[in-house]
Amino acid sequence: MKELSVFIDESGDFGKPTNLPAHYLVTFVFHDQDNRINENVLKLDESLSKSGFHIDYIHMGPIIRREDIFKYSSMNERRQLAYKMLNFYIHCKIKHHTVIIDRKEAFGKLELSGKLAKGIKSMVDKNQEFFSKYDKIIVYYDNGQLELSSILNAIMSTCFSNVEFRAAEPQKYKLLQVADFICTMELLNIKRDNNLLSKSEKQFFYKPKELQKTFIKSVAKDRL
Repeated sequence: MKELSVFIDESGDFGKPTNLPAHYLVTFVFHDQDNRINENVLKLDESLSKSGFHIDYIHMGPIIRREDIFKYSSMNERRQLAYKMLNFYIHCKIKHHTVIIDRKEAFGKLELSGKLAKGIKSMVDKNQEFFSKYDKIIVYYDNGQLELSSILNAIMSTCFSNVEFRAAEPQKYKLLQVADFICTMELLNIKRDNNLLSKSEKQFFYKPKELQKTFIKSVAKDRL
């Protein structure tokens, strides 16, 4: 039986945006269970331990902004974490897709819900050949946003008869952390294109063209 795991992370919320431009993103990471990543997970955990990091979640937003448990970490330490996640991502055979909604076109909750549903359905329809290879699809999401959970359940259950949903914590699933990583890079790509990178983002990716050539380019090659 061929099994596909789908790990989901989002950026944004369903409230009315206080500042425009703004975007809502939902990233889907697709992992064929025939492609084992156990060794990659062990290598990442060992690398973190050897470097003195005692964390179970490489959370890119707080790492870049120096927030939460990373507020006492140096720039070099936080950049190490970003590169460790990039390296882990590169060595995992995955595909991904991010649905991006411009909040200027979906200012309210109803408009956003409708556009998200259409975007997710469009992604599924365009990749029917890819999905048809699998006997079972398991969707992992932390249910962080009830509105998104409802949309995912409605669309995926309608599109697939072989789908199962599991609530999951990113601390326990490295590929949920990869979804967070990709979602962050896709948002940074939008902000870079529109000259909207924050001060902390510019400071973090301080090397010339590092964000584009090292991170965004690496993510782009595995889009579904």
